[in-house]
Parts: sequence; C-alpha cells; structure tokens
Amino acid sequence: MTLILVRHGESRGNIQGIITGSLDLDLTDLGREQARLVGQRLADQPVAALYASTRIRASNTAAAIGTHHNLEPTLIEGLDEYRYGEAEGLTWAELAERFPEAIKNWGHGTVPGEEGRTLFRTRVGAAIDQLAERHTDDLAVVACHGGTILHILAHVMQLPAHSAPRTRIGNCSITTIEHANGRTEITLVNDVCHLQD
Repeated sequence: MTLILVRHGESRGNIQGIITGSLDLDLTDLGREQARLVGQRLADQPVAALYASTRIRASNTAAAIGTHHNLEPTLIEGLDEYRYGEAEGLTWAELAERFPEAIKNWGHGTVPGEEGRTLFRTRVGAAIDQLAERHTDDLAVVACHGGTILHILAHVMQLPAHSAPRTRIGNCSITTIEHANGRTEITLVNDVCHLQD
C-alpha cells in the first residue's frame, strides 16, 4: 500500500492570510501552476485511484494530477480541513482580538462552532484507514489540506488527538505513507523539490 498525500496549491485564503478551514476558496494562479507541477511530478507513478477533500482548492489540485492518469478525483468529506467555526474568515490578529482564549487553547473547541481536535482526528483517521484498506496492493493519491495531512501523520504515529508533528506542510508538497511487511511507515514528508528551480 502506498498513499501519496498532496496538500492543495496556494489558495486565495492563503494569500489573504485568513483562517480558511471549511471556506471554499479556490486556487490562485500560482496555486494552479503548483498543481500542474505536482501533476507532472507524479505523472510516471502507477496511480490506481485519486481522492480529494470536498473543498475546491483540493479537488482542483487533484484534477490537475488526474489529467496524467485519466482519473477524476473521488471526493471524501472525511478529508476536509479542520472546521474552525466562527474563526473562519478571520486573520490571526482578528482571532486574537475576538477570541483571545482561543490563542492559548487552539484546537480545544473554544471558538463557537469549532470542530475540536478529537473529532477532527477521529474523522481524518477513519477516512485514511478506509483508503489504506482499499489500496492494500496499489498506489493512491490524496489531495487535501495541511492540517489534514498533519493529523494523518499523527494518526499513523499513534499520537494523542491534541498532538501533531511539528513540521511544515507546504502547498503542493508530497508526503508518502507506505505499508509493507506488516508495518506502516511515513517515508516522505513535505517534499517540494518539483516546485523549485
């Protein structure tokens, strides 16, 4: 089993510096170019299936990858980004002003409508476990989000729900999980060499 996790390309939310979560903001021109480049990078891989979150920034990134494999992405809500509730659409400075307690307790459900990390980890973990079972003998690509990828890694590492690896997940970076000989391993994290000159 090999699952290649790709964070979506740069989105309008990324350049506006806002907390995006479940907001459905599309890719920028740079984001579309990043998606094209990651598609080229994965063009020679034997991709059996292609998945994406339901957010347009992820599904459009997946579609760019799929052009090389004659595949359309299957959308899975379980792969969506963390739901930030009333924090969505705010800048970090606005969040600190409006919900100061959230800065100290980020991810603990202190913002009205916030998902909470325990629910998020359960949702993301269930989605990735289903894909791992479905693709025991082949390779699938999953286009999703930075927070989603971090919590997939934490799920594989069996970290507590409120913990995640402290690593950067760049736009259109590649992270790989493989299972062989009874062992699941993270074999690549945040590879962006295809985006560099």
